[in-house]
Amino acid sequence: MTPTTAGQAATTGASTTAETSDDGSSAATTTAAATATTVATTTTVVPATTLATTTTVVPATTVAATTTVVPATTVVPATTTTAAVNWISDLLAPLVVASSSSPVDYDRDDWGSGWSDDDGDCLNTRHEVLFLESLTPASLSSSGCSVTGGQWYAAFTGTYVTNPSSLDVDHFVPLANAHDSGAWAWSAVTKKTYYNDLVDSQHLIAVTASANRSKGSRGPDEWKPSNTSYWCQYADTWVDIKVRWSLTVTASELSSLQTMLDTCSGPPAGPDSAAPVAPTTSTTTTTTSAVPTTTVLPNPGNTKNCSDFSTYSAAKAWFDTYFPYYGDVAGLDGDGDGEPCESLPGGPPPATTTTTTTIPPTTTVSPTTTTSGAPANPGNTKNCSDFSTYPAAKAWFDTYFPYYGDVARLDSDGDGEPCESLPGGP
Repeated sequence: MTPTTAGQAATTGASTTAETSDDGSSAATTTAAATATTVATTTTVVPATTLATTTTVVPATTVAATTTVVPATTVVPATTTTAAVNWISDLLAPLVVASSSSPVDYDRDDWGSGWSDDDGDCLNTRHEVLFLESLTPASLSSSGCSVTGGQWYAAFTGTYVTNPSSLDVDHFVPLANAHDSGAWAWSAVTKKTYYNDLVDSQHLIAVTASANRSKGSRGPDEWKPSNTSYWCQYADTWVDIKVRWSLTVTASELSSLQTMLDTCSGPPAGPDSAAPVAPTTSTTTTTTSAVPTTTVLPNPGNTKNCSDFSTYSAAKAWFDTYFPYYGDVAGLDGDGDGEPCESLPGGPPPATTTTTTTIPPTTTVSPTTTTSGAPANPGNTKNCSDFSTYPAAKAWFDTYFPYYGDVARLDSDGDGEPCESLPGGP
């Protein structure tokens, strides 16, 4: 509107000049003989002053102000908003939805013999992960082949852990889930590579043993971390791994991933951002003061059975004293629900038992569905003293570990080697 006004102003000035000029000429013609000197003076002064003032001032000031402001402010925010809205759909777009069934049964033995030491530094994959993920400098054994201390943030539960024996190293996308998602067709070499992958820092993660047992081989449609603040990163990592290894997802799995991603405030910054730095401020004072207290308590080992306690409360008090630092070292919590010796007097009411009893079948169903010939769970029925040699203990351990983990607590340092002090041990 302003440029138009400026144009109109310019036209009016020209008309006035013309009219002035025309009137001057007419006056000159009519009175030329009598007033020649007067006409010359009038024609020269009036038009010159009017033209200079009208043309220069009005258009220059108005146009500059109008052109600069309007376009510059409008375009930028629109692009930013669109990108923020679309990141979830862009993340999920490469996923392929398919049935979870596979033509071949899952067999744990197809994935190799366990943790390997691919770089030959005597730290196997489990201990490499513990070493890399410790928030403080990790301590090593005298041989340098195992991690014996450090501080870890267990993201599934949102807790800090200082004893490596209470941690499991979890395949973020479990082996059985990968198998059903297309890995059944992989070669033995590819499966072993997947099992021990350290290239992707998201692939393996240190978590509490209880959380790992609870998760089992279930996908996000059947299990989610109790730490809901981790759901965003969990779903993002799950998708990254599935896409990287060209694994499919089920329709229910995709729906659950969408739900978990909806908790994000924006695109996740990456797996490292989910792990808080080891407390170094006022929180450090609180955390550090607790560490000396816990270190004073020696690891009791597998020295208790439920029959050693007369009541549930006594068993619970003993369990709660050592579990935060050494896990269920005596195997008192048979179903992994955090309640030891529940059958003792004073134990949880039947309603609680019913609820918690439902969980193990769900966890057990996955391996049973995909695995043929799984042995029955032996429970905590063996001690190292029941074996005369390391090979005998190892054979028993390897039979049950793929299905039920270290159910008898024979592997005290969590390195995959049971009863190492027996004759023939490593």
